[in-house]
Amino acid sequence: MFHFNKKHLEDDTIPMWVLKLKGETYYVNHVDCSVPWSTKETPDNNHTKGSIKVKDCVVTIDDENCASIRVMTPADRLRFASQETVRVITEQGTKLKAALQNMAHGPIKLAGGGCGTTWYITDIPSKKHLTILQLQIPYIRQLMPNEDYYKKYDSTSSDATWVDGDDDIDYEDLYEE
Repeated sequence: MFHFNKKHLEDDTIPMWVLKLKGETYYVNHVDCSVPWSTKETPDNNHTKGSIKVKDCVVTIDDENCASIRVMTPADRLRFASQETVRVITEQGTKLKAALQNMAHGPIKLAGGGCGTTWYITDIPSKKHLTILQLQIPYIRQLMPNEDYYKKYDSTSSDATWVDGDDDIDYEDLYEE
C-alpha cells in the first residue's frame, strides 16, 4: 500500500511517497508500479484519506530512493519464505556483543557516523530475536533496506569503512552510560 506524503508539500526535502509493506514504513521519492492496483478510501482517517493497494508484488528500492513494484513470481515466493533475517544497528557495542553471545548472528561490523559515533551492525535470525535484543539494549533498531548503512553492510567495495567488530576494542563505547 502507498500514499502521497502531505509533509512533502511543506518541505520538498521530505520524500513524496509513503510505502507500507508488511508492517514497515518506507519513505521514497518515486514509485513505479507495473502491477494492477486498487484504491482504499479512508475518509475518517485524519492523516490519509486514501491510498493505493497492490497485492502479490515485490518492491525494490534503489540507490536513488525510488521504489519499483512488480509482480511476485513463484521464485520470489520461495526466496522470501526462506528469508527472515533482520539487520540491526546500535551505538552500544558492548551490550550488543553480550546479548549476542547465545544467539546466532552475522558478523558484527562497525561504521563511523557523525560526531565520532561508532555504529554496530549485524544480522539476526528473526523479529522475535529483535524483540529480545530491544529488551536488553535500549537503543537498538531494525535497519531498513533503503538505508545507507543497510546497503553498506553488504558492500565489499574498497571504499567501505567497515571494521570487523569481533575484535576486542577498549575504546569502543566511550559514550555509553
